[in-house]
Amino acid sequence: MMEKETWIESRGNAKLVEPIAVVGSPGLRSIGKLVMNSLITKTKATLIADMYSTHMPSIYQTKPSYAANPMLPGIGGVIVESGQPDFPKVQFYASSTPSLIITKGYHANFEGQYDIAIKVLDFLAENHVRKIIVVAGYGSKDKKICCAATSKELLVEMKEKYNIDIGYKGPFMGFSGLVFGLSKRKGMEALCLFSSTEPKENDLEFPDKEASDRAMDTLNKILGLQ
Repeated sequence: MMEKETWIESRGNAKLVEPIAVVGSPGLRSIGKLVMNSLITKTKATLIADMYSTHMPSIYQTKPSYAANPMLPGIGGVIVESGQPDFPKVQFYASSTPSLIITKGYHANFEGQYDIAIKVLDFLAENHVRKIIVVAGYGSKDKKICCAATSKELLVEMKEKYNIDIGYKGPFMGFSGLVFGLSKRKGMEALCLFSSTEPKENDLEFPDKEASDRAMDTLNKILGLQ
């Protein structure tokens, strides 16, 4: 197993028809992470695969975790929960109604972050995903949702259907940003929903439930969830 730096272990079969991938990770105020947890619960999605990598630290030397630094690769080890050891991982969940692959991301170190993002996209492509929706946060007091996309057509659709416009300008760091940015190489269209949040200087990843609920409400409309 350890011959490969990044590998996937299957937990079940995903028999889905043209699934949409929804992606989130512990970024700014953990909005993406919170939305993925809510979506998994709401759709009763089942775990289909875990992705492991020697590039995923159990303890980050950077703060926040998504600020990868070539001089600070993190500390290897396991995470103990309920008396059992487990390695850091990216997790893939499948929902049949609607047809989704929900991806719970994990930030890799500087050396491995591109490799992991590409392998995530490979897995999604193998499971017939053609469209990705990424959920993340951005720093603002406006309390609104804005978007970015890999095509102008998708931006126009978001404006006309949901009255959601572009608004954030700046870096999109970490796991979700790379999956969003590299998706076009795999022939996938990708949309990112940015929910505004006020950063907490002492803990940039401190959960913001209000901002994540705002993002979840928008995602519900796009996916046709009640």
